[in-house]
Amino acid sequence: MIKKLLLLVLLLFLVSCSIKYVPVKTENIKIQEDYAIWESEQLMFAAENKYWVEEPENITDYFTTFYIIVKNKTDQKIKINASDIGLLDEKGNQYDVVDTKYIEDLLLPREFEFDQITDISEDQPQLLEDWRDAKKNLILESFSFGVILPNAQKSGFIFFPKIHSKNNYCSIIFKDAVLKFIRSDVKQ
Repeated sequence: MIKKLLLLVLLLFLVSCSIKYVPVKTENIKIQEDYAIWESEQLMFAAENKYWVEEPENITDYFTTFYIIVKNKTDQKIKINASDIGLLDEKGNQYDVVDTKYIEDLLLPREFEFDQITDISEDQPQLLEDWRDAKKNLILESFSFGVILPNAQKSGFIFFPKIHSKNNYCSIIFKDAVLKFIRSDVKQ
């Protein structure tokens, strides 16, 4: 019990030291809770710089994560591609959405790099189970690009290469909309 409490305190400390970007209200962008929201007649797009807290826990060591919601407000199917969304740092450097398959491969335990495992040591079944949980979380919690049915919405995490911590500002670009974010420790 004490170990779990200490681990929780350590996790809270690390999260509090992490960089959080909060949305900035601009023309055509409204703020609700920690979401920047843009709407057109056809779509609603909301984005929040949200921490990934599931397995694999070290995702935020490599990636800047945003949670997005895309709502189709029409009676027609709409297709959303990864190329419709980008991240710009304060210098205008563009970061593209990273495919979850790449994340799986990057974070795959070295013990499982080969298609077949011939010798399984005692600790490998637990590693394999942890990896299965991490892969399941990536599938369940990540945004699924593709067709959004009429009057439906999709939501989930998107991942960008980690932007440098010295960036005070960043922007999510969705189609023609620019959603601006500022570090929570920087005064506006």
